[in-house]
Amino acid sequence: MSNIKFNDQCVHVVFLGLPNVPGIAAEIFNSLSEHSVGVFMVTQNTMRGGRSDLSFLIHKDKLDEIIPVCREAAEKVGGQGVSFATEVAAITVSLKSPADSAHTLAKIFKALASVNVNIEIINSTLDSAICIVSLTKAHEGLKALKKILD
Repeated sequence: MSNIKFNDQCVHVVFLGLPNVPGIAAEIFNSLSEHSVGVFMVTQNTMRGGRSDLSFLIHKDKLDEIIPVCREAAEKVGGQGVSFATEVAAITVSLKSPADSAHTLAKIFKALASVNVNIEIINSTLDSAICIVSLTKAHEGLKALKKILD
């Protein structure tokens, strides 16, 4: 029924308390691009008080190189800081069709909950859903998903 991908070589990077004004994300990603850092699953959440958090995933092998770049970028744009979560995994599930996505998403969330896997971040597109989970529970979640989706 589905195609499931598992990535335990990612780092969740979060720029905290960024000014919620145009150009901030462009400045951050320009800094990253100068260091040839690939990013995926970009999300931004607007907070109260004119601030927002911007997060994305990078490959673990880029972490040492990217920490100072991110800290400098956060300071440059007036952010409140940056965090790096290394003990996470990304589980990506292909969705059959947009019309069936709510049904499949419900099954994904139920399967992960059944083995007590908390989803830290959810991101979906027309053809896939990505769940970021704690690395300590990721393999249990993957097994539960394969059981109900395959």
